[in-house]
Amino acid sequence: MAEPIAVQAEHAPPLLPEDYRRNALAFILDSGTFHIGVTFISATTVLPAFVAALTDSELMVGLASGLISGGWLLPQLFVASAVAHLPRKKPVVVRAAWLSRPILLLVAFLVWRYGLESPGIALAATMLGIVVFFLFDAVVSVPWFDLLAKCLPARRRGRVLGASQVFGGLGGMGAGLVVRHLLSETGPLAFPANFALLFAIGAALFMVSAAFLMLIREPASTNLTGAAPPGPRAVLASMPGILVNDRAFLRLIGIRLLQGFVGVASAFYVLHATRNLGLGMASTGLFVSAQVLGSLAAGLLMGLVQDRWGPWIHIRLVILLTMVPPAIALLAPLFTGSGQQAILYTYLLVFFFLGIAAGSIGWPFFNWILEHAREADRPVYIGMSNTLSALVMLAPTLGGWVAKTVSYPAVFALALCFGLASWWLSARLPDTRSQRTTEPVHVS
Repeated sequence: MAEPIAVQAEHAPPLLPEDYRRNALAFILDSGTFHIGVTFISATTVLPAFVAALTDSELMVGLASGLISGGWLLPQLFVASAVAHLPRKKPVVVRAAWLSRPILLLVAFLVWRYGLESPGIALAATMLGIVVFFLFDAVVSVPWFDLLAKCLPARRRGRVLGASQVFGGLGGMGAGLVVRHLLSETGPLAFPANFALLFAIGAALFMVSAAFLMLIREPASTNLTGAAPPGPRAVLASMPGILVNDRAFLRLIGIRLLQGFVGVASAFYVLHATRNLGLGMASTGLFVSAQVLGSLAAGLLMGLVQDRWGPWIHIRLVILLTMVPPAIALLAPLFTGSGQQAILYTYLLVFFFLGIAAGSIGWPFFNWILEHAREADRPVYIGMSNTLSALVMLAPTLGGWVAKTVSYPAVFALALCFGLASWWLSARLPDTRSQRTTEPVHVS
């Protein structure tokens, strides 16, 4: 005997939005290609190695890494106030992407032209170009996350983002081999042409990613009020009220800040390996491959954990994984008596887990916000979270100061302390998959 219609409906799988498959594929190709491009300008391997080739200052190495975070995070609140109530987010995403991504081609040219004869110009051009690139990419990112939430159901986002990580990871493994070949002593290009080519390849991949963005079909918004968007002053004025009344969101920001300061060590793993542990510059390419392999594992992890257990479990797991690299780096000197191969294999583990952490750390926080906030408020919540988290841009500079005045192991120990503090605070974060204890504050 057939089941009653009501029972059949109860067990039927939820209907997927129109254009789900097309949009899922577009997001996978866009995010994955962008991820491969980032591999060629990596803030933990390629960029520190390039800056270290131009200057002996640890502070400058840390500052260069911090500028990437600051350039991307600082403007997002103001971007959010401008796009929050736009009925369509895709036009903003596409235009900003095509405006920002060719900038790195100019950086590549300036590095090639001035890297030897005017290292100061090459360094300034690189830092300025990367800051401008990430400033404009912030304009892409805020509406991109809202677009993602509109196009993909909550319980499908993890597998789509995970698939993009896997795609990006597979491509990034090949990118690591390219980086190793170009930076090795037997590579076809000498400094600075080798780094200029890496930046140019990254720029080309970013533009391919922008082309995939154009394939997305944006559904109509259903929960917007039609009111005029709050200006930057109104958004800034509403921040204290949101943070006071939405304590869960305030706690999330605190966790992100503590977690972000684990990055005090991010720019110094490769320098510790090449300056203090005797590994050559060519090992940077192996580190890139190991890091990309970690990001590949992060994609598989995301697809499983995010959809099945939700962002709270994912956040706590990622925090644990981010503490592994500084812990291994602290133990690495114990293996110096076993030869360079032992040090190399130990450090490959550092970058493998660093890849898992870097490939995972943003997504669970963003997914938590997407599930916690109302549709009309998502851009403001994401923008506020990212702008307040811009304090993490100080982490690499702090790491540079500690490395210069104390030691590299002291930087790794400090990173571990920040990770433990983040883990402790995350235990009190509400689970968005269970009943809400605090209703998100409406931004007016």
